[in-house]
Amino acid sequence: MADKAPVEYHLKCIACGTEYPTDRFTYTCTQSGCGGLLLVDRDEEAVAAHVGHGRAAQIYFDQIRWSEIARQYPTGSGVFGWKDLILPGFPDEACMAMYEGCTDLFEVPGWLRKELGLGPTFLKLEGQNPSGSFKDRGMSVAVSETLRLQMNYPDLGITGVCCASTGDTSAAAAAYAAYSRDRLECVILVPHKKISVAQLTQALKFGAQVIAVDHPDGFDGCMRIIQEFSATHPELVLVNSKNAYRVAGQETIGLELCQDLHWNTPDWVSIPVGNAGNLTALLIGLKRAYRHGLIDRLPGILVGQAQVCDTMVRWDEGGRTPEAYQPGKHQTSVASAANICDPVSFPRVAKLIGEFDAKFYRASEDEIQDAQMAISRSGVDICPQTGIALSALFQARASGVVKEGDHSVVISTATGLKFSESTAYYHDEKPNARYANKFHVASGSVEAVEDVLKDW
Repeated sequence: MADKAPVEYHLKCIACGTEYPTDRFTYTCTQSGCGGLLLVDRDEEAVAAHVGHGRAAQIYFDQIRWSEIARQYPTGSGVFGWKDLILPGFPDEACMAMYEGCTDLFEVPGWLRKELGLGPTFLKLEGQNPSGSFKDRGMSVAVSETLRLQMNYPDLGITGVCCASTGDTSAAAAAYAAYSRDRLECVILVPHKKISVAQLTQALKFGAQVIAVDHPDGFDGCMRIIQEFSATHPELVLVNSKNAYRVAGQETIGLELCQDLHWNTPDWVSIPVGNAGNLTALLIGLKRAYRHGLIDRLPGILVGQAQVCDTMVRWDEGGRTPEAYQPGKHQTSVASAANICDPVSFPRVAKLIGEFDAKFYRASEDEIQDAQMAISRSGVDICPQTGIALSALFQARASGVVKEGDHSVVISTATGLKFSESTAYYHDEKPNARYANKFHVASGSVEAVEDVLKDW
């Protein structure tokens, strides 16, 4: 059995504060009448003693990312390079990294910023991760924690992982379980015919056991089923964002984008919301970066949701009271990966968001795709979910919330290649598509090609 070296973190209930040890997976508070969600809680004094504060902490993490240390496993991962901040004391031998993170911060070119009336604007291209989305950051940590428990506590009988997914979580879970196939199996539930073909085939080719669930509530129905299933199958660790370690890994998005900007805090970060684990992680990462002096202020947050699943927007409009949180009914959206009406991590967001200047926006189906395609013209391949965050930025700029010279970062959650069907429809068939770029057919001659170009 591996040495059970103590780690410098534990789980803590966001509702009642009960702390839980790290010798098993716990998803929600077990105190009578509570049931609150959990988050990873660190010994912040021990972290500060190890990595320093302010400029010293900046230098500590810069040296990891941009030195020979980055060639070492697992430190070269854009997630585990932050291990001393997000999981202090975690053993290297349990790390399961596929060199996720360290994604590009794409600067929108000047000609397009001028056309759209934007100041300096950047996209954090999370589609460059191994399975093509930001979910890999969280999955690397959730699967690593699964392996740590499997190694150190064999009596738990852990054999694999499971999840429900709108497509990106399933691809990430299947990929990381595949890399550890000799130790982990993977069971996945997806809403039947409500995720893209590319996302479905990712999980299949990575060898997961995939079940398409025909449920009228789409992903929300799948999520309820997988929670019930995992409660009676403790040998399979649930790796949805209900898993606090998933959130811990995704905290590195906020940390990394600030490091990309040489520790200059942007004025605004715009993010699309589905199950809200990404927003939770962003808020925690930025708060902890501020606490440890990595940044000197907190940015404003633009929260975007598709109009068909705008539960959190309506919660904000209703005064952010418990009564204002009213999940709607499932409807189809081109942004299928964010089409979630009852975000599991909403209670976490409700607890964290008050410390930020946060604005909430909904985007119609037309606004989602037009925003996606407006920016794609600059040569960057982004997904419809990114279109939600871009629409939020455009709306905030139009209303004056975002000022002319403000620096903004948009979290681009996945590669557009996962959603090629919707892109093809937009350009070739969609009525009133503002940025449609139809292809033309010519017969087999130079003259025919020249004739087409004359009429373009």
